[in-house]
This record gives sequence, C-alpha cells and structure tokens, in this order.
Amino acid sequence: MAQKEGKIPFHTRFGLRLLQVLLIVFALLLIKRCVDIYHDNKLTNEQIKIEYFEKGFNSGLKKARGLPEDPAPPFNNYALKKSYRDGYRQGWDKGREITKQQ
Repeated sequence: MAQKEGKIPFHTRFGLRLLQVLLIVFALLLIKRCVDIYHDNKLTNEQIKIEYFEKGFNSGLKKARGLPEDPAPPFNNYALKKSYRDGYRQGWDKGREITKQQ
C-alpha cells in the first residue's frame, strides 16, 4: 500500500472538513452568547442589579450562619445572575467572619 506523496486520504480530508465546520459552529454559538450577555447587561437597570445583589447577600449570610437560605429567584438574564452570585459570595464571606469572631 504505497501512497503517493501528495495525496491525502479521503477520511483525513473528511475529518478536517468536519472539524472546520464544528469549530465554526461553536465559534458562532459563543459569539451569539457573548452578544446576548452584553445586550442583557446594557438593558438591565442598576436598581434591579442592586436588588438582586442584596438578595444574594442575605441568602449567603443566612447560609454561612447555618440558617435555611432563601430560594434563588428566577433569573431573567445573566447580569442578574452575576449580581446575585456576587452578593451571595460576599454574604457568605461576611457570615463566616461573624461566626469566627463569636
């Protein structure tokens, strides 16, 4: 089975084309997601972001103290989810500091 130097087997060419198509599809999906996140962030009011941050802070504070935490509110977009997570993390840290001091 001697192959000529310049000829690439069919299965290799097919695999390379399939890989190119998959990479293009994944890149387009990633770009779409990034644009949607940016668009949601621009449309979200700062007051609503602060409200979700406070909800997350209170929930994280309760969880760190061993109390039952509040259920997570439904998230309309990524900006609200990020705000809630940031508040939860800070509330958790604050609650851990309080429990260590006691």
